This record gives sequence, C-alpha cells and structure tokens, in this order.
Amino acid sequence: MKKILVIGSANMDMVVKSPKIPRVGETVLGGVFAQHEGGKGANQAMAAKTLYEGTLFCAGMGDDSIGRDYLAYLQNKGMDTSLVKIFKGSHTGVALITVGKEGQNIITVAPGANLKLSPADMQSIDFSQFSHVAFQLETNIDTVEEGLKLAKKAGCTTILTPAPAKLLSDEILKNVDWLVPNEIEILQVQRGFTSMKTAAESLLSKGVGNVIVTLGERGCALFNNDGEQRFSTFSVRPIDTVGAGDCFTGAFMAGLKMFDKIDQAITFANAAASLKVTKVGAQSYATQKEVLKLMKTK
Repeated sequence: MKKILVIGSANMDMVVKSPKIPRVGETVLGGVFAQHEGGKGANQAMAAKTLYEGTLFCAGMGDDSIGRDYLAYLQNKGMDTSLVKIFKGSHTGVALITVGKEGQNIITVAPGANLKLSPADMQSIDFSQFSHVAFQLETNIDTVEEGLKLAKKAGCTTILTPAPAKLLSDEILKNVDWLVPNEIEILQVQRGFTSMKTAAESLLSKGVGNVIVTLGERGCALFNNDGEQRFSTFSVRPIDTVGAGDCFTGAFMAGLKMFDKIDQAITFANAAASLKVTKVGAQSYATQKEVLKLMKTK
C-alpha cells in the first residue's frame, strides 16, 4: 500500500506560558518555559504517523545541536526520515511561542534551514511511492509549487495548509486537491474577499478540489462542488492550542487512508484535534484508539 508523505518545516518550539498575550510594546512576566518539537510540517507528519504507520517526513534541517536532537527525536518515534535534508552552516528552524491562560497563542518563527529545501530536492523524490502528499508554507514557495506539481503528476492526492498565509498563484492552486486554511488564512490567499464562502467558491473555480476551513472550537466547514457542509467539534477543556490545526490536517490524511467516506475522515480529524488541545506541546497527540473512542460519541 502506498504511503503518506509530509513535506515541510521542522522547528524547535520555545514556549512560555503567560497570564495573558502581550500587546505591542508590553512586557509580561510569564510562567513556565518549555521546549517542544514543532514546525507545521513535522507537526502534521507526527500527527499522521501517530494514527497511520506508513508516514514519511521530508524537511530541511541545520547541522546544529537542535537539528541533531530533533532528527534523533523523530527517529526514536519511528518516523522514516530518509528524505530529511541536512544543510551545513544553517540553523534549524526555531519558533518563539507565548501561550495565554485560555490556550490562545502568538508565534514568531526563524525558519533557518527550512528555507533551504529547494525545487531540486522535490525533483529527487519518487512521488509514485505515495498516495497522499501534504505541504505548508513555512518552506520556500517555489519548492511548494514544484512539489505540488510533481506529486499531482504522479497521481498523488495533494493537501496544502496555506500558513503562514500568502497570496497563492493559479499555478499552485490548480494542483491542490485539499486546501486546509483557517478562517483568517482563506481571506489572505487571494485578494478581494470578505467571506470564507465567496473565497472558497473562487478557489474551487481556480481548480482547487476541496476547501476545508478550520474554525477552532466551532469545528470546520467543507466547500466543494457539492456545496457547503459543516462539521462540529467535540467538547473539551483546552489547555494548549498550539499545533491543533496541524493535528487536524495530519489526522485528516490518516483518515483518508482509514475510511471510505470523507465525512468520516473529517470527523476523525476533528476528534484528534479536540484531544490535542487537552495536551501541552505541538506534537502531543492522542492514540488512534483514543481518537476512535471520542469519534464514536458523535
């Protein structure tokens, strides 16, 4: 059976818990500091790997101590890292994160070696080995465009999380089967839209197969040629929302492999993301058994 591939970023998350999110120019005395493995690509890959064994990860990492530790961590978790590229003289990506008492967060990223991953690196991948390939925008946009084109040409189902959000070319959009933005990002990947519905309809007209807009505690909305469908989330007490969207996407990829119906894959992803926010750390994920148990409560 063909495997899942996630191509994207690997960042070390430096997290400070704070009584509130600081305003511009404000200094807030925070609480406990923690360091966690993160990056949208690695988050999605680990979420998929936790729920579906046949998952590979491709990223750019530096030859620094952070990169060496991160690579060892992934390998100890059983992740296939044969497509990870090590770039000498570059630092591994770092994210500075402040988490408020209600679980909300602000994030600043220094991408480092993530941006060294190139279109040529995409050309060296045999995409015919994979059924589903996911990308985000914490790597070079030209690399994302090339990877999407090659994956689509090889017959893969392609998934793109447009974060950090930026304008996307028609060349990129036509090669995306599943675009998974949040409700802010969907208004930033094109110009001139003020509602997610009209933005989604425009994206579909440009060749995107399906759009799933993640809505936090309100679940998500699916837009495709059949119209709009809403999916509610599960009632939990959030502790840390960092990585919840990435968990959704990784779990959705696993769900596409596990279930015949799209509705089931989305509900599975909602359950995984709901359980993720009850745990601290971007890659603190529930097991498949736990996700399926919560899924059955719908």
